[in-house]
Amino acid sequence: MIFINHSIPVTKKISLGGILAGFIMICLLAASLLPVNRLFFLAFSSLFVSVMIVKTDIFYAVLLYVTTAALSFFLLPFKSIAIAYITFFGLYGIIKLFCEQIRNIVVSWIAKFASFNICLIVMYLMAGLVFAEGVSSRLPLPLLWLAAQAGFLIYDIVYSMFIDFYHKRIERIMKNVFRS
Repeated sequence: MIFINHSIPVTKKISLGGILAGFIMICLLAASLLPVNRLFFLAFSSLFVSVMIVKTDIFYAVLLYVTTAALSFFLLPFKSIAIAYITFFGLYGIIKLFCEQIRNIVVSWIAKFASFNICLIVMYLMAGLVFAEGVSSRLPLPLLWLAAQAGFLIYDIVYSMFIDFYHKRIERIMKNVFRS
């Protein structure tokens, strides 16, 4: 794992971070303003952090997350989208990197589900603090929790497929278009 990659100039890392931050904020604004596909845009916004990890290193990915988390909290009209991004979607690329460094696949999945559930609890508690009426649903909380576990499993598999697709296709196209 590369914490700081010195082979890429800092200016390229910062400019890539700015471009990716712009894409993330566009996705988060779409999640805030469009009445449909909020979860899709939140999930799509999380993919850009993994692009930063692949192209640069973990330090600049964390910097990208911190920047976009602050921007989302101050710029988004609906704080629920910002809370979801700050507590889970923005962090997940970084969490996934560390969990997949574990050699044992069972322990790796346990770590992923544990971190997801911690993020879910933090998101639930933050939503209760930000919104005076708290979080309510017509469905029982245990049923929502089970649905969230299934959704997370699908999300992680699709996330891995995106990273694989990025390595095989997008990165090659970008190298040909933008010769570095």
